[in-house]
Amino acid sequence: MLTTKLERLLRKTWSRISPPREKTEERIPLPELLAQMDAYDWDSVKDMPVNEDERRERLRRFNEVISASGVELNGSLLDLASGTTSLACLYSDAVAVDNDPQKVKMLRRDGIKAVIADIESLPFEEKNFDYVVSFSPPQKPIILHSNGYYHFVIDQERNRKLVDAALRIARKRALIASYAIATEPPYKHLIERRETSGYYYVLYRASNDSA
Repeated sequence: MLTTKLERLLRKTWSRISPPREKTEERIPLPELLAQMDAYDWDSVKDMPVNEDERRERLRRFNEVISASGVELNGSLLDLASGTTSLACLYSDAVAVDNDPQKVKMLRRDGIKAVIADIESLPFEEKNFDYVVSFSPPQKPIILHSNGYYHFVIDQERNRKLVDAALRIARKRALIASYAIATEPPYKHLIERRETSGYYYVLYRASNDSA
């Protein structure tokens, strides 16, 4: 009885963190996506409090990981699962994407181009950006039950879908800063650089013939 109650509680908690969304394979040109965001009913979205210390720390971390990876982000950039602090604060030719309207509203309030979309159903066209970057993308735990015990493991299939999306959208490189992905990376034949101590990231070529 106790384990059943625990399972229901954990599933309920996760549904609040990541509500189910209708998945679509529709590809929409970037100008049209941004126009849709301009027309969005932002008055219906509650404002989020701003923690400037957290934002400064996240930007510092961005710079450290990018420097460690050796990648030069010269070109258009998509910040995937950006949260409330986007690389667009540092790069002018950047677009942020997050599935939380409150976070996107905060980014837009700062003058950042941002789109509401879920990792598993990104509407961007193929090879739409030179680079795709994702820092600490959210992880979805899987609850396994065996011998009366519950075990928590990371949903690596979801991580694979994130990397799939990044490689589909990027023309040159995809940089994913994530412990779970750096320690168990998919598509090893496309890895240009990987760090699994200190900084945890994977730098992918978008294709075998990426320059």
